Amino acid sequence: MKITYFGTGGGAGVPEIFCSCRVCEVARQRRGRDIRTRSQAAINDDLIIDFPVDTFLHTLHGGLDMRKYHHVLITHSHFDHFLHQDLFSRAKGADIPLNIYVTEGSAKQVKQVKEAREQAFATGKRIRTDEMEIRIHIVRYFEPFCLLGYRVTPLRAHHAANVESAIYLIEDTEGGRRLLWAHDTGLLPKDTMEYLAEKGGRLDFVSLDCTLERGNCITAGHMDLERCLDTLNWLRGCGLADSGTKAVISHIGHLLGRTHAELEAEAAELGFITAYDGMTIQI
Repeated sequence: MKITYFGTGGGAGVPEIFCSCRVCEVARQRRGRDIRTRSQAAINDDLIIDFPVDTFLHTLHGGLDMRKYHHVLITHSHFDHFLHQDLFSRAKGADIPLNIYVTEGSAKQVKQVKEAREQAFATGKRIRTDEMEIRIHIVRYFEPFCLLGYRVTPLRAHHAANVESAIYLIEDTEGGRRLLWAHDTGLLPKDTMEYLAEKGGRLDFVSLDCTLERGNCITAGHMDLERCLDTLNWLRGCGLADSGTKAVISHIGHLLGRTHAELEAEAAELGFITAYDGMTIQI
């Protein structure tokens, strides 16, 4: 199983557009791994996680070719994870449907965009959205579904109160590999922890949200290094992770106050790999 990180940044990326902090200035000067676009990843070159505002940048500079992907898991409706308007740039007459898996709350925004496009069609300026072969599938917490040889289970995230957010347990039914994708969440909600503990089974890979400065958690909807470590230790205590589990931190912004090299060194001491745009990990 291969995981490719096209984007590893928080909501505003790094450098933030109007920011002059040390981290953003270093990113402007050094570029490379200090540049972070909005969160997006691929599993095995056939499954995409999230469709953010920076999907175009990943196409332009990161080697992403959305034409070959036909299944997209969406975590939630914030623009840095789901720019639903860009779905409707899809060409008329696509021969394979584009399948979007999204919570019911986030799907409402897709419907609004479709309605706007239909109004434009009525004036003769746009093609019909149903000719683009975009199919929306509603996912529900703790209800697994199968696609492309994966068993995917949406789990409840602890993010924003007015946003229906999901994290995902993804299991490769052929290769036996299992990963937990937990971005844009704080400490895991009780029902998600109960589900994971009851289900059991070792995780080969964990990707955790690390948006906040260590020891300064200004919101419950994200994590810092300490919360990431608490989550990893909980997974280990439940037998869900062990020393062979690859644990990655991502969804990283300037709030951490660390350059990539600084964060990489600090996180490594705690057993984490620090993701960067373009990183590929094989499990």
